[in-house]
Amino acid sequence: MCNVGFDIESSKLAIQQSYNYKNIYAAVGIHPNDVEKFDFVSDLETISDLAMNEKVVAIGEVGIDYFYSRENRELQIKWFKAQIKIAQANKLPVMMHLRDEVGKYEAYEDALSILKEMKVKKAIVHCFTVNLDYAKKFVNAGYLLSIPGVVTFKSAKDLQEAVKWIPLKNLLVETDAPYLTPEPNRGKINQPKYIVDTVIKIAALKKLSVEEIVSATRLNAQAIFNV
Repeated sequence: MCNVGFDIESSKLAIQQSYNYKNIYAAVGIHPNDVEKFDFVSDLETISDLAMNEKVVAIGEVGIDYFYSRENRELQIKWFKAQIKIAQANKLPVMMHLRDEVGKYEAYEDALSILKEMKVKKAIVHCFTVNLDYAKKFVNAGYLLSIPGVVTFKSAKDLQEAVKWIPLKNLLVETDAPYLTPEPNRGKINQPKYIVDTVIKIAALKKLSVEEIVSATRLNAQAIFNV
């Protein structure tokens, strides 16, 4: 399991908690919605220092989020690129938070352009909830897609079609706890135990066994996180 940070405090906490359990690891980073709260020099240096911890297996959540506003687009991109450099310096994957307004995909296009420009080899699209077109773009670029409980929602038809197509070698699963609790527990606070419902839905969509999904995603996680 990877416990993901989204700012300085949560990144430090993720590392601290990772030492309580053998199979818990940490990701550290500044979330795009929080970049205005932090100093680009001193706080970026803190993330760089945290990235060297033995229990840190990824840089994230980092990325681009235009859901609320595009006014700080340049600042988000500046932080995204800087944290990608930290990931590359430490040979860690980039765990990306990407989100846009409903029906718009500029955040995804900006991310794909930056990943190509910076020659990023290892990346995960955290909480992938969009469509087949973008699934293909990220998979064809060599990246992994992490599927949350949203895939169990009746309204998630586009995501479900994408999941049917995503190759097993590019697939991960996640909770995004405490959010996005899968059916049939939607509305409750999400917990790691509910990931079973997400896996069951993915298996049904791909017409594979639950064991095949568990095996593939475990191997993918071990490979991308080098654990």
